[in-house]
Amino acid sequence: MHSLWNDEAASRCADALELRAYTSRLLGNDPDLVMYGGGNTSLKARWRRADGSSVECLYVKGSGSDLAHVTPADFTPLELEGTRRLLEQEHLDTDGMMAGLAPFKLRADAPKPSIETLLHASVPARHVEHTHADSVLAVINTSSGRQLARTVFGDIAPLVPFRHSGFELAKLCMATFERERTERTIGLILENHGVVAFGDDARTSYENMLALAARAEAFLQSRNAWHLPTAPTPPKTRASAIALARLRRDLSAVAGWPMVLANDRAPEVMGFIARADLPDLAGQGPPTPQHAVFTKRVPLFGRDAGSYALEYRAYLEAHAPADQDPAGLPDSAARIVLDPELGLAAASVDARHAQMTARMYRHDIRIASRAASHDRYVSLPPADILLAELHYGGFERGLRAPARDTRPRLGQIALVLPDSAHAIDDLLAEGSAVVAIGVDTTDRENLVALAADATLDDETLVEAVHAFGGIDEVLTRRPEPSRSPLLQELLSLSPLRR
Repeated sequence: MHSLWNDEAASRCADALELRAYTSRLLGNDPDLVMYGGGNTSLKARWRRADGSSVECLYVKGSGSDLAHVTPADFTPLELEGTRRLLEQEHLDTDGMMAGLAPFKLRADAPKPSIETLLHASVPARHVEHTHADSVLAVINTSSGRQLARTVFGDIAPLVPFRHSGFELAKLCMATFERERTERTIGLILENHGVVAFGDDARTSYENMLALAARAEAFLQSRNAWHLPTAPTPPKTRASAIALARLRRDLSAVAGWPMVLANDRAPEVMGFIARADLPDLAGQGPPTPQHAVFTKRVPLFGRDAGSYALEYRAYLEAHAPADQDPAGLPDSAARIVLDPELGLAAASVDARHAQMTARMYRHDIRIASRAASHDRYVSLPPADILLAELHYGGFERGLRAPARDTRPRLGQIALVLPDSAHAIDDLLAEGSAVVAIGVDTTDRENLVALAADATLDDETLVEAVHAFGGIDEVLTRRPEPSRSPLLQELLSLSPLRR
């Protein structure tokens, strides 16, 4: 952990809220601390009313905004005193908490406040940071995690036993802080969740978060639990391309709509897959329950998408709340596949989210591997993971809902040759992932451009399939592609041809 604080950049911030947004972005741009919408920050300051009076205010990062890109407008201002009064209640569910916060919003057009708003209100420090730091999770997500948390962090950051995000977690954080704080306390460790840090100025609070993560890193290094095992990267072959395309077809059939794959065959991924204890280690579940929204609770080992679906449906039946609407349950398709020949395959609604899912699981690999190097890695019980899937999930359905009208090619993959390069913009706008062969184009989301001198031979087709997991259509005016046996086999495996 190295501080990225820059005096010149900080001096350009016009006020405390701009400075709060600046240090939030420093945290959000470190994937070892925060990934894809995770984490939240806050500031306590005075709010100036239109009549000239002022009130103590809690600015908390709005729900859904990415900490890596937040601006002052992404923070929701709330009257602090009224917000804190909610903590006097005995019980408050998430809907009740959000309804209770509504009257205290000081800006009508502000975003929905974070589910962790009451946690931020409960800590008296002016600045509060919350992340899911990898190194901290690698220490505490273990059989001896509670004892290790006290050994590594002590009164510098007391341990808060696990509670789901929201009112109950905030109440327990407040009680733990009031009971265990000392003059040395700079944060809280949240069991199976992450870490909170705080301070009375922006730089101190930000660097307190780094200090807690660095303390965990130092412990892992002292136990020889930092370096990850590796194994050789398997080659991309005709057989692996066909296997990926078949896997995509099978996963899409279970999901009920076409998905895109991201394929990761890096040495640390292959080292993880080669572990003798892989089923037990990866089968424990994610380091923090919110990751399951992207990755599901456990991966598919091998390529039997149908068997995974049966097991996932049994998991839903066993652990879904009795009053759960079946229409709100996740589909049963795996999102992470671990295979000794294919490596890691991550599936999602489009290429961007598939790549996000793959990167998130890479972090899960690091956390679980490091935890297992000094103790036994453990996750939360299945019922707790499913509650997070139900509460935070549904983003794929949300993206697909309007797709029929606005992005009819969502989840599809197009192979574009030079004579049809004019179609790339329309394909991307309609939601397709695009592999462009022999086209000189700028990097864009959901687009992979192979070498400008590439031809439509088997080697190029193999690269194209490993980009997104398959091929659904070929755009060209040339007749030659129809004579490629490999291309015809790949097209026959398209989920659109079920």
